[in-house]
Amino acid sequence: MSTAWGVLVWLLGAVLLAVMGLLWTSGPLDHVVSRSWALSPDGQPPAPDTFLAGERPMGPVLSAGYGHETVWVRLRVDPGMSPGRAGEALLLRIRPGYLDDIVLFDPLAGDRPIGPVGDRYPLAAQALPSTVFNLALAPGEQPRDVWVRLRTQSTRLANFEVLRERDLWRADARSTLWGGLYLATLAMLLVWGVAQLLVRRDALAASFIALQAASLVYGASSLGFLRLFTAADADVLWIDRLTSAMAITATGAAFTFNALLLRDMQVPRWGRWLTRACLLLFPGLLGLQAVGATVSALQFNMLMVLVGPVLFLMMALASPRGIAGQTVSDAPAARRMGLAYFWLLLLLTVLAALPGLGLVEGGRVSLHTVMLHVVVSGLLMLAMLTYRVYGLLQQRELLAAEASYSRREVQREKAFRQDREKLLAMLAHELKTPWATVRMLLGTLGLAPRSLRAAQTAVADMNEVIERCLQVGQFDDGALQVASQPCDLAELASRVVQAHPAHARVALAAPEPARVHSDPQLLETVLRNLVDNAAKYSPADTRVELALQVAADDGVELTVRNTVGPAGKPDPAQVFTKYYRHAQARRWTGSGLGLYLVNGLVQALGGRLRYVDEGQDIAFALWLPRRADKEAVCG
Repeated sequence: MSTAWGVLVWLLGAVLLAVMGLLWTSGPLDHVVSRSWALSPDGQPPAPDTFLAGERPMGPVLSAGYGHETVWVRLRVDPGMSPGRAGEALLLRIRPGYLDDIVLFDPLAGDRPIGPVGDRYPLAAQALPSTVFNLALAPGEQPRDVWVRLRTQSTRLANFEVLRERDLWRADARSTLWGGLYLATLAMLLVWGVAQLLVRRDALAASFIALQAASLVYGASSLGFLRLFTAADADVLWIDRLTSAMAITATGAAFTFNALLLRDMQVPRWGRWLTRACLLLFPGLLGLQAVGATVSALQFNMLMVLVGPVLFLMMALASPRGIAGQTVSDAPAARRMGLAYFWLLLLLTVLAALPGLGLVEGGRVSLHTVMLHVVVSGLLMLAMLTYRVYGLLQQRELLAAEASYSRREVQREKAFRQDREKLLAMLAHELKTPWATVRMLLGTLGLAPRSLRAAQTAVADMNEVIERCLQVGQFDDGALQVASQPCDLAELASRVVQAHPAHARVALAAPEPARVHSDPQLLETVLRNLVDNAAKYSPADTRVELALQVAADDGVELTVRNTVGPAGKPDPAQVFTKYYRHAQARRWTGSGLGLYLVNGLVQALGGRLRYVDEGQDIAFALWLPRRADKEAVCG
């Protein structure tokens, strides 16, 4: 986390250096004494010494927002501000490089307009080749008012300067240097984003790449670099359309990036729906531009640039998580970093969008706020992307550690179970012969009949426990094979009942043969366990009932019912759980494995086993299919 905060401090330092460079005021001498502007539908300049309706003074930068009207800018030019350089050409320099149509009207040039220039016109229309626009004033050293007519579909945010030719060259060199550094930074961010995508293929990294690619193309076209590298007389109208399309695309990509970033923060449902609705607007804006409504499309796009960070910040404040969700170890710090990112994004957006919309008057630095916004927001996004990848990698390491621990635990459990099964198998093998001997010797000891029956029952119970432990071990290891064949469930149930020691109190109701397709040996184990369980835990003077009937769903159902005895009713949620025994049932011999084994065998046979609470009675309903099923392996 300390590394991430160090990255933020580094970013803030870079922003400070960029602002200091943009505010560097030791520029060339501007010969414009005063400026004013007005909106007018008229395409011709006003008469000398007259004012347009609504004409108002302006600073160094025009901030007229978006619109279809013609903007007239009056510039009071005084060539005498540089008396030592009289006779050197004066040129009007207009920024930025995405304005569409600019015409200069100089009274010393008579009625002949100078121009037009703009990103719709070839480079040859300018007085000097440059990434920005320039027009040569008519020769003359007397102060005068010149008019500039501006028509553009983009934001009418523009700066007008009148410079000597050598000063213009220096100013252009400085602008070209800043523009080159700007584009190089975007290219670096694009490459870094591609590297992040190679580390982890992710929609967030893909949206970041799309944003930087669109910003790079938009920057190259809006700063005039594309026009500078075209032929002097080439048709450059495609550059104007490309600039508008890339502005909308970049905004949509930024929305997508922030929406994906917020997805990790568990934004409220209203935030997710609102974000999706906003994302659907951008294809519509591209469609508006395609049909010629470029002004409306770009104006709405700039509104989205302003509104988006406000929505993002509201959603971030309403979200309980930080970026990368809960994948980072320091979740509160992750949330603070996410909020800091959205606060900075909002601040940068306000500085860039308000002058572009004409809501506030811009200064010289407002010409660069869009570039500053793109670069700094790109760096911030890259920091968030890097931090998120850090969190995801941390999560991957945690999951890998948990998986490794789980594998070790599984191996340890497997080894323990194998040792336990080997021990049980050894004990069962070693105990069978002694117990058989004990059973034979019981008849030679001369015990009273009651004592003899009790001893024989105890021996039988011990044999049953041993046998059940062996069966459960085989079942858990998947060693019990299901060999299905046609068999009569009624006949099997009758045989189990007759072989049971308490067969006198077990009643079987099977009116007709019940043919099923099952494994007779495993099915007999199931029946024997169910009957034994019912006889053991019911009062000795009550009956155990077995009811067999053909079910309506192409199956046969056998219900084993007994009266609730002193052991009470089992817990329905745990009755088929391994080793489960009711607390009051511990007075009887048992392992807690019988019903667990029965339920597993029934499932392997393709059947179902249900526990039914009938008040004074409890029942286990066994359903088996009548048709053949595929062979399976128990366990």
